[in-house]
Amino acid sequence: MYKIDSHLVSRDRLLPGIHGLRGIAALAVVLYHLVHIGGVKPPSILEFIARDFGYSVHLFFILSAFSLMHSTSPALNQPNWLAIYFTKRFFRIAPLFYALIIVMFCSQYIGVGRVTTSLNTLLMGVSFSFGALPLSGIVWGDWSIGVEMVFYAFFPVLLIGIRSLRAAFWFLLFSILVSTVTRAALHLEYEATVPKPTWDLSYFSFSPNLAFFALGIYAFFAARRIDESARSLLKFVGLATVVLLIGLLILGLGKHLYTNGRADMLVWGVAFAGLCVWQSIAPSAVVANRVFEFLGERSFSIYLVHPLIIVFGKAHIVRAFELFQPALGAYAFFASAAVTMIGVLAAAETTYRLVEVPGIALGRWIVKRSANSSIGAASDAVFP
Repeated sequence: MYKIDSHLVSRDRLLPGIHGLRGIAALAVVLYHLVHIGGVKPPSILEFIARDFGYSVHLFFILSAFSLMHSTSPALNQPNWLAIYFTKRFFRIAPLFYALIIVMFCSQYIGVGRVTTSLNTLLMGVSFSFGALPLSGIVWGDWSIGVEMVFYAFFPVLLIGIRSLRAAFWFLLFSILVSTVTRAALHLEYEATVPKPTWDLSYFSFSPNLAFFALGIYAFFAARRIDESARSLLKFVGLATVVLLIGLLILGLGKHLYTNGRADMLVWGVAFAGLCVWQSIAPSAVVANRVFEFLGERSFSIYLVHPLIIVFGKAHIVRAFELFQPALGAYAFFASAAVTMIGVLAAAETTYRLVEVPGIALGRWIVKRSANSSIGAASDAVFP
């Protein structure tokens, strides 16, 4: 029988700073949806939670591209690396996603959730084709899974073709052009449509988000260049990233950059890429600590289960806010956040242990079974 490891990412391949950033992104998206799904408002001084924390999904895109470059590049000289790559990508995503599809279908019988039971929707969900069409799938938040799966599909081509910082730069420029043009065109189409469609494809489809994956690839090569020969640049990257994030979060710089092509989102992407470069080389205790690494290890489960917890537990979340509001005022938001996180972490730990870890272990076992022992050992060393 296949062995189930306690960690999804092998310790020798782990980048603590990148793992910590995953945890921060997971926490941010929960707080964002606590406001927009749970209906609990943060204090006015923290209005950026409701305004900006949704961009944590785009941080996930950048982290995904960065992590894939880090984990997959060493495998290019291994036999059957492409088959290994697709097998492990599938078993990284599919088991938990399929489990949530089952949960969402079952939820219709108790009158909770948005569920479309057509065979077409089910087939799109199981095949992940909803990301390429693009259409909404079944699971809450699944649009980003669809976007990720499209990127996974053609990532091997990028891995082979982009082998230097210069190549990554030219791909980044191309991606920015594609993302900006398609986002602007789709946004104008959305604004001109009456009545408004359920989904604004300028935000939820793949092409407008291509630049974020390109930023992750560029950040990987930039980090490798700095780590090898230009460590003096790292302080500048760190300082520039902090200044840019302060401008976006505290000063609301993004609202002054808002256009149909969403230049503000591109600036967020640059800040996130700077974070990846900085924290991958010299992780700080603020990011690379036990709390955020714990959340990072479970970030996929947290991302997929948290909307369900907020929807099912909304009454308790609001009650916690009302209970503490007389004493804390608007800061009772954090009481609701605590109640939410308790539920989310309990559910995420369950799905992490019972679905994610066994699913990935199964993928690794299949790889080893389909190759000879030497290839299997090599592949396990270079793929997370």
